[in-house]
Amino acid sequence: MERIMTAFWDEDRQQVHVRRPTGQGFTFTARQAVAGGHEVFGVQVIGTEIWVLTGASGSRRPTWKARYTQTGTYRGTSAL
Repeated sequence: MERIMTAFWDEDRQQVHVRRPTGQGFTFTARQAVAGGHEVFGVQVIGTEIWVLTGASGSRRPTWKARYTQTGTYRGTSAL
């Protein structure tokens, strides 16, 4: 069985919780993802990147992604 990295969003703390394939877990703050009144719709792991999918509060679907490395380094925001 292949082990994969997983991640999820903690709304209360505005943090991403990550579990690496080795079993190591850690969290990092992702306030850039919710800047400007955005809300988080989900988190997606793409290879070694973590995408936090966001959109304007009250919208029906995400329109932006905030990219982070597996160590929590912010890599920028772009439109979906």
